[in-house]
Amino acid sequence: MKKLIVSLLLLLAAGVAFSQPNISPSEQAGTDLYKQGKMDEAITAFKKALVENPQSLYSMNALGNLYLMNANYQDAYVVADKGFKITGGAPNFMVVKAKAAIRINKAQEALTMVDDYLKTHQPDFMMLFVKGSAYNVLGDRQQALAFFSQSIAANPDFPDAYLGRGKDLDDIGRYPQALKDLDKYISLRDDNAQAYYDRSLVYFHSGDFNAALGDCNKSLAFDPKNASFLEFRGEVYAALKQPEMALADFNAAIAIAPGYAVPYYQVAGTYLNAKEYSKALPFINKAIELIPNAKEYFWIRCRLYLYLNKNAEALADAQKAMALDDKAPDGYVCLAEAQYNLDKYEDAVKTATKGIAVNPDYYLLYMLRATFYRDKGNTAMADADDQKAKQLAGNIK
Repeated sequence: MKKLIVSLLLLLAAGVAFSQPNISPSEQAGTDLYKQGKMDEAITAFKKALVENPQSLYSMNALGNLYLMNANYQDAYVVADKGFKITGGAPNFMVVKAKAAIRINKAQEALTMVDDYLKTHQPDFMMLFVKGSAYNVLGDRQQALAFFSQSIAANPDFPDAYLGRGKDLDDIGRYPQALKDLDKYISLRDDNAQAYYDRSLVYFHSGDFNAALGDCNKSLAFDPKNASFLEFRGEVYAALKQPEMALADFNAAIAIAPGYAVPYYQVAGTYLNAKEYSKALPFINKAIELIPNAKEYFWIRCRLYLYLNKNAEALADAQKAMALDDKAPDGYVCLAEAQYNLDKYEDAVKTATKGIAVNPDYYLLYMLRATFYRDKGNTAMADADDQKAKQLAGNIK
């Protein structure tokens, strides 16, 4: 029950206590259901209470927070906005409105609300956390990390700031620090599936695949029908060289969320690695159908077409990938190979050369150009490219 205890304390801190006297029978029912962990039933009770008394600040506060917990961010925003306007900007409603706004692409609005409030009030841990979350969505990681840290300093037992900071630290490759924050979060709130998933990502990025698998299993124990969790566990199994287990998870994710493109892409990649190219093709086709602007998807299909000797189709996909991103080295590799297979030798050399100019440290482009040179008898140039490729590959850690 640690989750409920922590959430209840935060609701009490927000300014409207659940123990408030003179609440209606529907509000009492909602309160009791919340304490029992019956979130959906509690929401229904508080919605009924608001129909009975549309001006009940108690119900608005409770309902806004419950919507947040259930990830109903648009509904949370609407009900908190109503309470915010009625009270003239009470902080408990502002926090809910701001947190919901961040999740519905209104991060700047959230930041403005908090900044306006802080012109006349001292910042507390929740306001600092909201600012960190807003900066995170706005792409300013430095500011996000600073405000998450300030929130933690103001309240060392506030779990969400550790989660936010840990995820940001993972994104910038500071894995030991990220793990420390996520460990702290889990010590404060040990029943959150998302936290175990986030920590599994850190383990995965740092190369500890067995630890990643352990946390994947914990996240799925709490939320066994989460397609994202299943898809990622499939990636972990693939890294552990267990392709059959990986395929089982990818296919389970597809069964749960057939409109989710990533597991189709992962199945295609698994079959590609197993050299089962014909099996891979329908899966990458479906992924591209669902997300037609992902360059990685075109790289995979281009590679499949090359192996299946469908070079014209490979060329078309390579060109689509390059249109999406004319800097990525894999795009140049795909395009040059397709051109070469279609006997467009000069074009292939030009593409590889341009790719090297844009990505001078990508050894595969040197290896590819060496192949082109050697095939045409340019041994000296091929040897020079091979030497450069070996040097660059040796620098990879």
